[in-house]
Formats: sequence, C-alpha cells, structure tokens
Amino acid sequence: MKKISAKLKFWGVRGSIPVPGNDFACYGGNTSCVELRCGETIIVLDAGTGIRPLGLSYLKEFGDKPVHFNILISHSHWDHLQGFPFLSHIYIPGNSVTFYGGHTVNTLEKLVMTQLSEEFHPKQLYELSADIKFVELKKNNFSINDVQISFTHLLHPGLSLGYRICYKNHVFAYVTDNEILADEKMAHHNWENIGSIIKGADVVIHDAQYTDEEYKSKLGWGHSSIENVVKICNKFRVKNLYAFHHDPLHTDKDIKKMIKNARKLANKELKVYAAREGVELLFY
Repeated sequence: MKKISAKLKFWGVRGSIPVPGNDFACYGGNTSCVELRCGETIIVLDAGTGIRPLGLSYLKEFGDKPVHFNILISHSHWDHLQGFPFLSHIYIPGNSVTFYGGHTVNTLEKLVMTQLSEEFHPKQLYELSADIKFVELKKNNFSINDVQISFTHLLHPGLSLGYRICYKNHVFAYVTDNEILADEKMAHHNWENIGSIIKGADVVIHDAQYTDEEYKSKLGWGHSSIENVVKICNKFRVKNLYAFHHDPLHTDKDIKKMIKNARKLANKELKVYAAREGVELLFY
C-alpha cells in the first residue's frame, strides 16, 4: 500500500461572507480555509469560518496531543480571518500557532490583536492559552520544516499574497482574492506574475468569483472571472484547477453551470473542478 505524502482538504470555499441554506449545501457556505498536510507539517491557508470545523476535527483526531498550526494568511479582509477566534485549540494550553503574512500600514499581529479586542470578542490575544507567533514575510522563498514556499503580491485592494508550496514532488498554489485582467497582451506583468506561482502546479486553488458577464461590472474589485482563470491555467500548464472563493450569491446550481462552461475552455491537460467543503485530495 502506497504511503500518503501529502493531503489537501477544503474546509471553507466561500468568498465575502458565510452563507447558510439548502441552496449552498453542496459546495458549502464557510469562508476561506484550506488544510494542507505535508508529512507531519500542518499548513492552514487562511482562517475564515472554515477553520472552526477544522479545529473540531483535530480535537477528535489528536485528542489532548498538542498541535502546531502554521497559518498562511493571504490578506486581512474579514472573510479570511473571521474564523480564528473560534479555533478550539487556541484556548487549550500546549497548542501553538504561527501566522505568516504580509505587512502594509498595520502588521498582521496588530490586525489580529484588534480582532480579539474586547469590543469584538470576549477574549483578547494575550489571554489565549496557546502560544501565538507572527512571522512577517519580507524575504521570498522560505521553508516550514521540509516544505518550500514562495509568494507573490496579487491584484486586490490592500495587500494580498499568493503562495506556491512545494513538498517532495508536489506543487500546490493558493491564489485567492486575485484579479486576472482580461487582456493578456495589455496586462503582461499581471499574467507573468501569477504565472510564477502557478506554473506547472499539480493543484491550483484560484479565486473564480465571477462569470465573464458579472466581471464587467466588477472591474477593480480584486476578483477574477472563471473564464480568465482557465485561460491563464492553460497558458502555464496547470494540471488541476479548483475554482475557489465562490460568490455568496451563487447557488450550487450556479456553480455547477460555471464549472460546466469553464471545462469547455480547458485544454486537454487541465482538469477543472469547483472547490467544495469536505473534499480531500491525497498525494502519494
């Protein structure tokens, strides 16, 4: 039996705001959170509301055993941080969290501290039982144990980072809240910048919040049409695309239609899927 090298699981795939209800039951209504296990190393991509069920599953799996979470934050917009105060492990001694993220006017530490101020939450950052650390990403190409990571700035209001994660012979790219400009020739730098992160990746998780028609009225919002995402993945020889950051207005029916149309644009090497809560990918 082959040994699992890495595991990826979607815990939150929605953008902007969580959405409950039957119309969103298939793909899920929690906001951005993806788990990536590389051997014994636990990497969590963003801390939207999906991080709450992730934490609950870890309590069942590990019990009282201490857990260390490495959380890579794309950016500090609310839907990518709002779940952190509800991660069970931060209230249990012995656990630890290391945040990785960028720095604009405020540090990530200051932003999380604000989130956990008494005006917004009953427990403040310094009152948490777990050990919380912050790493400001200044130098590109860094490692977490034997996992190699690089990042780039994305096109989105405020600072947003996309990550390329390499482990053994696997390459994962996480590129949410990013606007791919429609005309490649007019936006050469935009395409080449994203290409450096997604080139040849086994899995690309990319913001695909809009259809082409919806995107026309959303220029500058920092999100992409699924059609443009497929085109850039074709260009940079991506193997598997998982459309992510689903619009809160898009029902399961809408997303299925978007994926069906997107697959018609994909080349023979590219497989296109919709990210869905609970889906787990295993790599050997």
